[in-house]
Amino acid sequence: MKMSHVVDREKMKTKEWDDNELLLRLRWNGVNFYEFVLPNGKTIVMDPYFDDPNDPHNEYKYTPTDKSAGEWVHGADVIVLTHGHFDHTGDLHSVLEHYPEAHIIIPEHTIPSVIVDQNIDYFSHYFTEAGAHDRFDFPGFTMETCRSNHNVGRAVSPLNGAGGSLYKDSNGKVDFYQLYKWIYERELINLKITTDEGFQILLWNSEMQPDGMGFETRAYFYRDAKPDLFMYQTAGRSFGGDRRHPNCEPMGKWIASVKAKSALPEHQQHFSYDELDKMAEKFSEICNAEQQSTSFLTPESGVWYGYSKNAEGEIEISRILHEMKG
Repeated sequence: MKMSHVVDREKMKTKEWDDNELLLRLRWNGVNFYEFVLPNGKTIVMDPYFDDPNDPHNEYKYTPTDKSAGEWVHGADVIVLTHGHFDHTGDLHSVLEHYPEAHIIIPEHTIPSVIVDQNIDYFSHYFTEAGAHDRFDFPGFTMETCRSNHNVGRAVSPLNGAGGSLYKDSNGKVDFYQLYKWIYERELINLKITTDEGFQILLWNSEMQPDGMGFETRAYFYRDAKPDLFMYQTAGRSFGGDRRHPNCEPMGKWIASVKAKSALPEHQQHFSYDELDKMAEKFSEICNAEQQSTSFLTPESGVWYGYSKNAEGEIEISRILHEMKG
C-alpha cells in the first residue's frame, strides 16, 4: 500500500494551465479564501476575504496581492460563504462588483447579517439559502451541504449565562438584531462538491473542541467518504487551544476516518508553512497507523495547484506555471 506522506513543494511536477489531464485547479488566497476552477471553466470562490494588515486577528498575513478580491479572482460563477463571520465574508462586495451574476450559496439564517454588514442589495443578486441538508446542481458539478456549527468561543462552564442578563443593556433591553447576528453567524455549512468528471472535494469547515468531539454528530457526511480531496479546518481549538504545541491526534484520526486520497488545510493563517508541514507529518503518521494513504499539501498563498489522477486512480498534484484568464 502507498504510504501517507507530505508533498514536497520544492520537488513538485509542473503543468500548464490548459493541460487536459487537470481535473481541478485550486488556489489559496489567505485566511479561508480559496478558488476552484473546474475542467469546464466554471469557477467557485469560497469565503472571499483578504486579511487586513492592520488587524491583529491573524498571526500571519498571507494575502498574496494588492489588487481587490474582485480583480484578483479568476472568476466567480458560484460564491460559497461557509458562515457569516467577517473573515469569511469581508470581500464579498468586491467579488460581486466584478461578477454580479454569481450565485451565492450561504447558510439560510446568515443572510440578514451578511447583507447588512456588507451593504449588499439582496434583491439584485442570486442569493441561495443552503438548508441543513441540501443539494444544488450547477453546470459541471453538484454541491451538497451539511449544517454544522462554529466552535464555542470560550471554555464551557456551568457559570456561563448566570444572572440571565448577558443579552440585555444597562436598561434591561435586548437588541434582537444583535442577538440574531451572534447566534446565526455561527451557523456553518460543510460541503461536498462533485464534478461531472467524478472528482470529489469534501470541505470540512467545522471545528473540534479540545475533547476531539466538537459538533460532528453528523459524521456520516464525512466518515468513509473517500473524496479525492479533503479540506480540514485548522482552528486553534481543534488542536487543544495551543497553536504552538498542537495536539494533532484527534484531527489526524478524523482525517484518517474520511479516507481521503489527498488533503489540504483551511483557515491556516495562524500557522507558518513550517508548522503546517510538521502538523501534516503528524497526520501522515496517524493515517499510516490506520492503514490509510493520504497525500498532504501545505499550499502557498497565491499559487495555483493542479489535481489529476494516474492510471491507478491515485491523486497527482502539480504546480501550475501560468494562469489563463477567461
